[in-house]
Parts: sequence; C-alpha cells; structure tokens
Amino acid sequence: MEKLLKKYRIGTSRLRSGSRCGLELDDSGGVYTTAGQMRHVLFLGALDAGVEDCEWGRFALSAELPRDMVLVIYALASDENRVFKDGQVLLTDDFLRDADTDVQHKMRLFELSDSIRQVGATDILLYGQRGRYLWLCIELIGTGSAHLQDLRVYAPGDNFFQTFPEVYRRNGEFLHRYLSVFSTLYNDLQEEIDGLPALFDPKTAPAQLLPVFADWLGLEMEGGFLSDRQCRWLIQAGFRLLSRKGTRAAIEEIVHLLVEEPVYILERVGPEGSREQNGEDPFAFTVLIARRSDEQLHAKLLYLIDQFRPIRTRVSIVFLGDCMGMDYHCYMDVNASLVQSTGGSLNDGAALNGLTCLQ
Repeated sequence: MEKLLKKYRIGTSRLRSGSRCGLELDDSGGVYTTAGQMRHVLFLGALDAGVEDCEWGRFALSAELPRDMVLVIYALASDENRVFKDGQVLLTDDFLRDADTDVQHKMRLFELSDSIRQVGATDILLYGQRGRYLWLCIELIGTGSAHLQDLRVYAPGDNFFQTFPEVYRRNGEFLHRYLSVFSTLYNDLQEEIDGLPALFDPKTAPAQLLPVFADWLGLEMEGGFLSDRQCRWLIQAGFRLLSRKGTRAAIEEIVHLLVEEPVYILERVGPEGSREQNGEDPFAFTVLIARRSDEQLHAKLLYLIDQFRPIRTRVSIVFLGDCMGMDYHCYMDVNASLVQSTGGSLNDGAALNGLTCLQ
C-alpha cells in the first residue's frame, strides 16, 4: 500500500523551544548567527510521527553562509524518547534543552548513536533512520553572518520508490537512492504548484507582484508612495471601488486609505444646464480633511482621487488643521477661521465683560 507523504515544517515556535548556542531567532521564522563566536549549534525538539518504526525520508533547509563557514547536520530517529544522565532517566527533549549541560555532552548523543552526519549539504536523505521520534542538530563552524530558514522534514520522502513491487524495495540500495533524486525534484515542484494560490492572493503575494495585480485592475500605483499594506488593501478593494467609480463613497474610501482623520466632500451643484453658479464651477468639488496640511500627502491624494473622480470634474483638497486666529486689521487668509469669543473671569471673580481695563 502506498504511504502518505507527510511534511513537517519547523517554524518559529519549534525553533524557540529548541536549544540554541550562538544563534538567535528572527521575525521571518529563521535563525541567524551572533557575532564573536566560532561555533553555533541548534538542537531541535523531537518530531513525532505518531507511529512506531516510521521511515524518515528527507531534511532540507535554506542557508545563507559565508564562504569559509561549514554546515554540519545530524539526524537521529528512535522509538525511545528517554536517555540516562547521571543515573536519572530524562526525556531526550529535556536533556537537549538543559542549559546546565554543555554542548559537547549533547553532541555525544548523536555521535555515539546510529545517526546521520552530513557536511556541507542543505538537502539530505534520512534513509536508514527509523523510529517514531526524529531529533535534528545543526552546527555551524566559522565566523561571519549566517542565516538559516525554511526548515522542513519529509516522511517517508519518496513517492516513486513506493510504487515498485516489494522485491525492489530495499532501502539504501542503488535503485532507492537513484529514484530519490527524481522524487526530491517532484516534491519540490509539487510544493511550488501547491503554493501558486498564495502568489495570487493580495494578502500573501510577494511585494514585487503587487504592481502587476494593480495593472490588471487598471489601477496606477507608480512612484512607490504607497506602503505594502496600503497596496494590498487597494488591490483587494479595487473591484469594489472601480464598480463605484465617480461616486462620493468611492472617493471617501480612497481618501481614507491615506487619511485617518474625518473627511468631508463639498459638491457645487448649479441649475440644470448652467455651467456656473455664483461664480463657482459646478463641475468641481472640494475634499475637506481635518488635519494639518502636508504637501506630500496632498500630491498622493490627488494622484489617487484622479483615478476615481467623475469625468470632467476638478478636485480641490483643503486641510482644515492650519486655521489662523484673526484679530483687528487683518484680512482673510487661506483656511482662516473666525475665533468666537468665550467668557472668562479674574481671580477675584470680576467678569471680563468689556468694561474692565487691565493695566
């Protein structure tokens, strides 16, 4: 019977629960080397297949290493998950995580057992490793900045070998190792195919594809003035906005992409057939924004609004946050406002009613 291929991805939580020496976690779900050390070691907790005598197939990762740094990978599988230390029985994971146990003592667990040791490879076969639990150890020897990510394990790791009659199925034989090459290529290609939907999802697509998606929708985002988050939102909302193109609702929504403050749209509507009313253009509208003026924001908003405004219309953007208080003998300025008088009182309770003169 054909065995189901299982894939175990080693993410941030498992990396955090492991034991690290000279390595730190990053935000992308990987680890990087710390400066000042020659030896960097990562012990990972057991992967549990859930069945006894599991056949582990393949371990792979992505690595960016300096030219003079050596990568060594150890892999050990067993149905037993306990070890003896100083006359006590401990879980293997607890032994590897023990901060009081030196790295060399932990490494002896792999060196003295029937484990796999591979030098200089980022993709190794685990054939011969059978057991419910799988432990991995990654060692980096050398100085410099290194980064490891996308750690994954496959079990059994071979699709083609399982299709042959039982007489040909001998693990470790030439046929097995030869077919593993094609099985590995097939698995990697299948992963890329399975990941295609994520490439076309605006939430998960690489940032380089966002301008392409915008171009498909007829949206213009040249100039790089929108962040990745704003680009993804605009692409997701693109169909809805374009279906309401030319409406007040569409313009308000596109303005709120860049502005969190309240927004008001003032339309100038004249009599039917009239081009002007009280000297104002009926085909113009004004966007009022309750915040301080910003020249860069003004240019961005004009660029976006121009794609959704009604045809033949003109838009003016007014920021209401820069109002000026007015006193006697001055003229109205841009965005000026009249300050309304408010009541007040002196310390002794005398009212300021215009009859009090302060010396």
